[in-house]
Amino acid sequence: MGLILALVFVSKKYSDYNLKKSLSACILYQTNKSSEIMNKEDAFKYCKKEISKSK
Repeated sequence: MGLILALVFVSKKYSDYNLKKSLSACILYQTNKSSEIMNKEDAFKYCKKEISKSK
């Protein structure tokens, strides 16, 4: 039982970590790709929408 709880805890912890890393990478890419067109706030909104689609 303890092993199952540990696995659930670890999976929740690392899924949040992976989401943050994916979001950061997407924002960085989008702002570098089109620095004149997209600012950080627009890139954040775009990336959050695209990442939530792929879930």
